[in-house]
Amino acid sequence: MEKTSHEWSPESLFAKAQKYTEVMFEHQDSNWQFGLWSAFVLEMLIRSAVAKTSPVLLADNKEWNNLLYALGKPIKKSPFVAKSASITELIKRVEDLAKDFTREHANFCVNHVERRNSEVHSGNMPFENLGTSSWLPIFFTVCDVLTKEIGESLESLFGTEIAKQASEEIEALKDDTAKAVKGTIAAHKTVWEEKTAEEKDQARKQANTVALRHYGHRVNCPVCQSTGLLLGKAVGEVKREVDDDGIVEKQVMRPESFQCVACGLKINGYSRLIQSGLGDTYTATSHYDAIEYFEVDIDEHIRGMMEEDNNEY
Repeated sequence: MEKTSHEWSPESLFAKAQKYTEVMFEHQDSNWQFGLWSAFVLEMLIRSAVAKTSPVLLADNKEWNNLLYALGKPIKKSPFVAKSASITELIKRVEDLAKDFTREHANFCVNHVERRNSEVHSGNMPFENLGTSSWLPIFFTVCDVLTKEIGESLESLFGTEIAKQASEEIEALKDDTAKAVKGTIAAHKTVWEEKTAEEKDQARKQANTVALRHYGHRVNCPVCQSTGLLLGKAVGEVKREVDDDGIVEKQVMRPESFQCVACGLKINGYSRLIQSGLGDTYTATSHYDAIEYFEVDIDEHIRGMMEEDNNEY
């Protein structure tokens, strides 16, 4: 969508949302800036969706000239600075305007904007330790609703690859059958509580040993608080850094399965893991020696240097 001249046009606001998504996804979703920029994206989408009906609906109606400005009419008052309605007010307006925008969506938007305000206007860092499973699926859901209202799509907002990830997150949130996993957890808790203190201690030690010997992300089991293992799949691009020891690769992983040896709990599927409180993404970090990473053949390099020396006169 091309940006038009009026700053309150739906096209202009959507173009800005696209710019913000680019910055958002420069960061891995475990980074606080990922969450902060998502809130900026959300605001631009809300404003664009309201403006799609009419830019006049963006105006702060306490000042008559704001309405004239939204209509593109000349303003006689001087000095004059156009003022739009607050984002909180615009969330209320978009709830009335967009047919698929629900009260649940509105509540999420209010909470997410409040996090942004706290981040920007105080010493708090609300996005620092905010697990993605608590907000990312519904964020993508709201984006889907708003882009359709604007006449756009997740693909035009995020690009094909991220739009695919967003669709998977949305489907996981819709999976009502995943809620049945809470019954599975409760059943395992009952069995666990019937074990003796000695049996529990032995099971926890075994779980710790297994966790050390197997690949995966270590988390506390929701049943017995022993160490369990999450396995996941890669999402997004690998981020590479160079430090004094070589190359560091960081890859965001979305959990797909969990197993606890201590109590026997097994959970498969991202939607079920979300319901279990185990749906947060995690970062897999790999370290490489520079020579190994770039596949440098030291012997060949030395031979080349010697040949160059022998050719000197």
